[in-house]
Amino acid sequence: MASGSGDGWKGADAAWQVTGLMMAGIAVWGGTGFLLDRWMGFDGLFLPIGMIIGAGTSIYLVYLKHGRQDPEA
Repeated sequence: MASGSGDGWKGADAAWQVTGLMMAGIAVWGGTGFLLDRWMGFDGLFLPIGMIIGAGTSIYLVYLKHGRQDPEA
């Protein structure tokens, strides 16, 4: 096997990490909003708020993990 045979999958690995992080953030915070809606008796107030917070938090975490440039590079 060549020494660099796994290098082609690095981009796919990062793409799956970003996808999973975005889906998890929206699901967790959206689910929290859904539970708050049920608990407080609202009909769809906190669910979209939670999903927006989850998406924003996920985008920030993706930036921290993949978006910043390494100063040593």
